[in-house]
Amino acid sequence: MPEPKRSAQRKPSSPPQSVEVVDPRWLLKMLGLAIVAAVICGYLAMGFLVRQGAWQLVLHPTRNANSGTGLVSEKVEFGPDAAGKPQLHGEWLAADASSPRAAYAVLYLRGTDGQLDSADGSQIATLRQQGLNVLAFDYRGYGASAERPHPEEQRMLEDATAAWNYLTGLRHIDPRHILVFGNGIGVSLGAQLLANSGPGAALIGYNADSSVVERVRHDGRVRLYPLALVFHDSFSLEPLKHLTIPKLLYTVGPLDTQRIAAYASATDPKLTVEVPSHEAAAEEKALKRFLDSLLPGAPIPILTPNTK
Repeated sequence: MPEPKRSAQRKPSSPPQSVEVVDPRWLLKMLGLAIVAAVICGYLAMGFLVRQGAWQLVLHPTRNANSGTGLVSEKVEFGPDAAGKPQLHGEWLAADASSPRAAYAVLYLRGTDGQLDSADGSQIATLRQQGLNVLAFDYRGYGASAERPHPEEQRMLEDATAAWNYLTGLRHIDPRHILVFGNGIGVSLGAQLLANSGPGAALIGYNADSSVVERVRHDGRVRLYPLALVFHDSFSLEPLKHLTIPKLLYTVGPLDTQRIAAYASATDPKLTVEVPSHEAAAEEKALKRFLDSLLPGAPIPILTPNTK
């Protein structure tokens, strides 16, 4: 007999699944957080870029192949790196051997702009005419010196120290016979150098740059950031307060109250000179007066007893 047909069994229907609805307020919060994170990341990234390039707000080096003081000089290289390659290029102007000041040398530290040029040459020639040896050079990043790393205060101070060591080591200049001439920010570097490596014979400061930090602080590219985070150089004149060696401090040109205040706070002995405009004769007269009081004649040799 044929089997009876079984009735089709119906499968129980599954209950309808609920659809979760995302709260639009949560989406708005996430979108807001993403925007805030993007703004913060952009702010920090821009701050990093500002910090990396902030040195260019103050220092403006050039690297023209044909520049130089224009004076007859010996081209020198010194300041070797780890591989022994000299990093600093400069000029040595030897004093007349008959000069009573031939045992003395001036370490010339230039300012922020350009590289060794004829303007430096005029000042160097004046020093040379006083019977002094002169060493002038370009910091790393300037002129014919090493292109990298870029200049900044600590590196420039290291370069000045290398020049000091060149004078005392290879040129055998007594540290007590080294005068440091600083122009612009070179005054700060010279004061720091003498505080660290001196005392030296004297410091000659020409138009010290007293407004480095203020110039950077008021630059529109820096105003969005705490200054200490994006710019760490100061080229401070604070060391002038502690140097007890003789100092000749020039202010040439328009009145600069910050510079005058810094010079006034410098410890004695010092001679300060204010010239309303660049007057070579007045500046040379002040230099001669200072050197005549400091180095009246040839240095007296130190005699040692013969023990043989």
